[in-house]
Amino acid sequence: MFLDTANLFEIESALKSGVFRGVTTNPTILHREKVNRDERIREILALSLPLLYVQVIGDTAQERLEDAEHLLSIGDPSIAIKIPLDQVGLQTVHEFKKKHPTVHVLGTAIYSATQGILGVLAGCDTLAPYVNRMLVMGVDPYGEIEAMRQFIDERDASTQIIAASFKQPDQVVKALSAGAHTCTLPYDIFVKMVDLPQAQEAIRIFNTHGKEVF
Repeated sequence: MFLDTANLFEIESALKSGVFRGVTTNPTILHREKVNRDERIREILALSLPLLYVQVIGDTAQERLEDAEHLLSIGDPSIAIKIPLDQVGLQTVHEFKKKHPTVHVLGTAIYSATQGILGVLAGCDTLAPYVNRMLVMGVDPYGEIEAMRQFIDERDASTQIIAASFKQPDQVVKALSAGAHTCTLPYDIFVKMVDLPQAQEAIRIFNTHGKEVF
């Protein structure tokens, strides 16, 4: 699993669970923190994450490639690159992977299996289909994930699917059941998945009884 945030408290809290491989961010998430992007990236990297995905910005492939190079210049091997998958994004992925074949690239802003399939062909290591956003559009995100996964498996491709954009915990389970290799979760969804009120009440009762028998 990955955590979809740039909030240091959320990252530090969630990492203690042992279930997260790293963190995914995007310009909106970073903007929400009201801090300088590079400063926050360095603060997150100081937490010793295996992977930190940072999204490039720019209207042209050249601008996105220049931003990717800037991110790599921070000099931490944990940095991975997120690239939105439009036509410019496909070109960016292709050019970037030719120069940096070992740097992880996540194709993001995916609303259809067609985008994901093209991302595989362009060289993405991972894909981020937007589950809840597709639901809002009236698109079946689980069918799109299933089609992407089928394309990947039939061709023995190494690309993996990191499902994103969740508003409810059941969406995470459905995305994984549809074929997503893993997911990236907002902190509040992570909390809803594990700290169920019923479980919290059961734990409270267990602890009360445990203290009595001691």
